[in-house]
Amino acid sequence: GTSFGGASIAQLTLPEAQFITGNVGRFNQISVGLNPDVPPEELKQRIERVVPPTLRVETAEQNANRSSDEIHDALSFLPIFLGVFAAVALIVGAFVIFNTFSITVSQRIREYGLLRTLGASRRQVLASVLVEAALIGLLGAVAGVLGGLLFAKGIESLFKALGIGLPTTALVVATRTVVVSVVLGIAVTVIAVLNPALRSTRVPPIAAMQNLELTTSRRRSIVTVAIAWLLMLGGVALVLVGLFGNQKAGDAALMLGGGAALVLFGVSLFSPSLVRPLAGAIGAPLQRLRGLTGRLARENSQRNPSRTAATAAALMIGLALVSFVTVFAAGLKASIADAIDNSFQGELEIQNTNGFDPIPKAVAATVGRVPGVETVSTLQATQVKIDGVGGKPRATGLDPATASQVLKLDFQGDTTEQTLGDLTSSQTIVDKSFADSNDLEVGDTIQVLGQTGNRASFRIVGEVKDSADLFGSLIVTQAAMARDFAVTQDTFDFVKLEPGADAAAVQDQIDALLTKQFPTAEVLNQEELKQNQENQINPLLSLVYALLSLAVIVALFGIATTLALSIYERTRELGMLRAVGMSRRQVRRMIRY
Repeated sequence: GTSFGGASIAQLTLPEAQFITGNVGRFNQISVGLNPDVPPEELKQRIERVVPPTLRVETAEQNANRSSDEIHDALSFLPIFLGVFAAVALIVGAFVIFNTFSITVSQRIREYGLLRTLGASRRQVLASVLVEAALIGLLGAVAGVLGGLLFAKGIESLFKALGIGLPTTALVVATRTVVVSVVLGIAVTVIAVLNPALRSTRVPPIAAMQNLELTTSRRRSIVTVAIAWLLMLGGVALVLVGLFGNQKAGDAALMLGGGAALVLFGVSLFSPSLVRPLAGAIGAPLQRLRGLTGRLARENSQRNPSRTAATAAALMIGLALVSFVTVFAAGLKASIADAIDNSFQGELEIQNTNGFDPIPKAVAATVGRVPGVETVSTLQATQVKIDGVGGKPRATGLDPATASQVLKLDFQGDTTEQTLGDLTSSQTIVDKSFADSNDLEVGDTIQVLGQTGNRASFRIVGEVKDSADLFGSLIVTQAAMARDFAVTQDTFDFVKLEPGADAAAVQDQIDALLTKQFPTAEVLNQEELKQNQENQINPLLSLVYALLSLAVIVALFGIATTLALSIYERTRELGMLRAVGMSRRQVRRMIRY
């Protein structure tokens, strides 16, 4: 019943498994049965004394903890990813709560005035509204936790449908999750109600006898507009610095996201000032086409700008995020396509069918004998550690003699194609952004630790700008890859065709050859490679749109709630319109408009 994260499992006899994976005489892992009389830690120490020092020996508990930590690290993006959408849903929900209580406070002015007449203090009125909000928040939070369990199952099913299976056995409901959800639900509700609650304290006792309306003071309006402009200008400044400043990619992304959020909140605060002119412009055609019904609809939208703006703001945030994701996705796909066009000179590329595992070394030699193939250049890759450098750098091995024939390298500074052609096993060409981030320059020497435990020194002889992230952090020769890191299999093979060769016919021949001899490898032309990369992004985008739809649904509930309350508030007005001759159909049409 356990999911392996979308992977399929096939169990074979050991000799057969070693043969088909190219590991004859080698193992990935050895499991050791434990004698009950020997403690696990002692047995571990005994084994460590008889195996090579490059092997990791661990107890079952240590193995389980390490595997769990690796899965946690690999999926560390998921809680952040879902947390962002949870925050969006809370913000949209806060707009709905604010709007609802603003209307109910306006409807209960006479009630508050009567309470003040009977001796209730402002503090008591404020407390009554806040306690009411806290109780509603508690009920909503409890219902939200229960609904969240259903959504969690739905998201799990969505992951499976998108081919992103998560390694899980069952849903885990932690006490922390319930407590945080309930506290957040109550806190967001109380904070959203704070402004309407304070308005309720300003109701004078005389309001019990009259139909008064609480209006926002001019001073408060000026302060709100000033804050809105500060947020918008600050957001635009952050966006511009992120776009055009010499920032690291991560810092630039944070500035862009933060700036966009500030602009969004600034627009939300400023939007009441835009309601009258916008509603007037949008409503003008309705008034010309539908006469009095259209005019009443327009004037009702303009009657309470703050309410109209808050109603629209919830939907605005949801749709702004949809627009952002759509633009971001289009830009990402265009960037990938552009990087592929600018990085590959060869017509065809061979890779593992899963897109990331290595392919047999013999593939290149075999494909090189296919008629119409001029050159096959290989690329090898491995993860390394570099002294004084954090993260997980990637080393790439190229064939200096053929790499420039199939790849377009964007050399920087004094680095040229000749630099790559003359590269020796003790030299390296580094990615420029990697070098800048770690204060490395041409002429420096770096110490590199491979996964075999071997250490190697490389002198930096050049820099290259790697827009496609094809080469990782550093480029070395394939002789160095084999000698220092024990890497002999290829990650990608790049194929350059002879002039005048029929690309489609040659690809068909290579495809038939791979299917017969190397079924784990596939050959792609540039268009197929672009589509392949897009196909890897599309499931994630589908998930993003599915989560964004929740924010839009919350906003739609807010619109329906606001209109329902505003209709309840205007019972006498609607009755008067009916009395002077408006039909039910006209009333419905006015509300729709």
